[in-house]
Amino acid sequence: MGFGGGMAGGWSTNLGGQGHGGRGNNWGSSSHGDWEDEYGSLYNPALVKRMVRYLVPHKRPAGMAFLSMVAFACFSYVQPLLITIAVRDFITGGDLSGLKWLMFAFIGVAIGAWVAEFARQWAMARVGHAVLLRMRRELFDHLMSLSQKFYDDAEVGRVMSRVTSDVQVLQELLTTGVLTVIADVIGLVIVIVVVLILDWQLALVTFAVLPILIGVMIFWSRYARRAFLEVRIAISGVNGTLNEDLNGVRVVQGLSREAENARRFDRINDRNLRATRRAGLLSASVIPVVEVLIAVATALVIVVAGIRLADGSLDPALGFAAVLGFALYIQRFFDPVRDLVLQYTMFQRAIAGAERIFEVLDTPPEIVDKADAVVLDDITGDVVFDNVSLEYVEGLRVLHDVSLHVKPGETVAFVGSTGAGKTSMTSLISRSYDVTEGAIRVDGHDVRDVERRSLTRRMGVVLQDAFLFSGTVSENIGYGNLDATQEDIHRAATIVGADGWIRRLPNGYETVLAERAQNLSLGQRQLLAFARAVVADPRILILDEATANVDSQTEAMIQAAIAKVMQGRTAFVIAHRLSTIRSVDRILVMRDGRIVESGSHEELLEQDGQYAELYRLTYAEEESEQFDEEAALGVLSQLWERARAEKAGAAPVPAPASGD
Repeated sequence: MGFGGGMAGGWSTNLGGQGHGGRGNNWGSSSHGDWEDEYGSLYNPALVKRMVRYLVPHKRPAGMAFLSMVAFACFSYVQPLLITIAVRDFITGGDLSGLKWLMFAFIGVAIGAWVAEFARQWAMARVGHAVLLRMRRELFDHLMSLSQKFYDDAEVGRVMSRVTSDVQVLQELLTTGVLTVIADVIGLVIVIVVVLILDWQLALVTFAVLPILIGVMIFWSRYARRAFLEVRIAISGVNGTLNEDLNGVRVVQGLSREAENARRFDRINDRNLRATRRAGLLSASVIPVVEVLIAVATALVIVVAGIRLADGSLDPALGFAAVLGFALYIQRFFDPVRDLVLQYTMFQRAIAGAERIFEVLDTPPEIVDKADAVVLDDITGDVVFDNVSLEYVEGLRVLHDVSLHVKPGETVAFVGSTGAGKTSMTSLISRSYDVTEGAIRVDGHDVRDVERRSLTRRMGVVLQDAFLFSGTVSENIGYGNLDATQEDIHRAATIVGADGWIRRLPNGYETVLAERAQNLSLGQRQLLAFARAVVADPRILILDEATANVDSQTEAMIQAAIAKVMQGRTAFVIAHRLSTIRSVDRILVMRDGRIVESGSHEELLEQDGQYAELYRLTYAEEESEQFDEEAALGVLSQLWERARAEKAGAAPVPAPASGD
């Protein structure tokens, strides 16, 4: 066991333990956050305007789509007029001479409508893909700019839901919905003008059902808004749970939690099903209302036309054609109305998705460079903590007035129990968080006055859980240095002792890694992480539990890699294994956010303080349990001494004999 027992969490040791819970924006809370419970207004002009801005860069294809829609509407609404003219002017009078020309006109109108619709579909597909690309790129870029604090609170599945499903819904509205609404409005205007010209009295009869439709829509929209947002929230819950269980599948299976997790997923999935059914019921309920109103309007036109024919106010010769024309135009009148209702449901889904998307985009990065931030071309690795205090939650300090000076090339180790503040110390160096009080200086520069990217480019981090990306072994080693050559990559692998086994892989350095590099052992993944740090050539190196949870043989390999990687670099080590920390320049013992002891391994044992007590409880047991530990440590100590001598420019210590 190690200092503090439960220190296997690497970076997450302090992040998940002391002070991180319950702050921020409730991204990971089961209640979905307060902002997700606020359903807002049914129509938000500012939000709509912001969405439409995504169409502005695509004026030409969007304009083409708009003109195509106008043309399609004109062609479509001319067809009933041609039928009305044919009946009124030719069929009822027995004069069939003009029908031939009307037939050609009808065919021409149909072809024109087809061409216009094809042009609209092509233009909007082009716009749609461009909008989707831009929106996802903006989300990705912004997510990459957010500080560690955001991800402490966020659930990955919920964030991914915004980048995938929410963007998809919004893209559907911007490409199909917006211009369709415009086309429907144009169609309504055309129909209203035509029916008023045909017979204004019958037109007013047709319009009489509109107040009923408006009232139904106002009543319906009050429930639809909430229902569609609940669907988006439920989908996020499904994505979040699925992502968590898939990432932790080995733990799930190892603890025989399959059945319980399946029941939990069923409950979340059932919540999504109920929300979807409610939204679907609301969507399905409004269309029959429109159909009933079509039937009512048609019946009213027939009744009123019949009454007028009976009292002689409507010319019998024109009555049949007028009624037929109105019946056709009533259908055309309610087609865009039906479309508008359907688009309204899409609009509500999109508004719900847009609010969630813009909630991410409007989340300000907590770590922002100043306008006059200093760009560091190079650093020596001199690090100073000047009375540093840190609060993750206001009023709850995790570091208290810490002062520390680490000279260039010096190696220090932080030890202490879980929640003592070790990881908080290292995360402040890279400015993952800003100090609450005091200052951290690198080469004399306050890190808050430095361009963060220029700082982190000079730093390397190796964590307990060495995260490797999809791609080849070579790509992962060169990940931190875009200019790295194959020679650089091979040299880095050789330095950390990984070149031999890499070349024995099926395709050597070009072997494609499985997801999370599951086709490599834990030790191999750690060695690749060290090689990645070597290629990045950092001046400051942070090792956070880099040797935790590995066997003695793997640890020996990693320790040899550490000895080489640290040469000439300022290094901060968080560890609980004796072999990792006993040969560092200085050991800092932390308790309750303070440095309570400082010195070498031997000096701290002589002080007989907290380090000595923890050593007796943990490290002595570690030494007694591991066979040949002293011999292994002797070899490692010689490696450390040799590396330190080379770093200091002294004559190198002879390498240990193979028989030692």
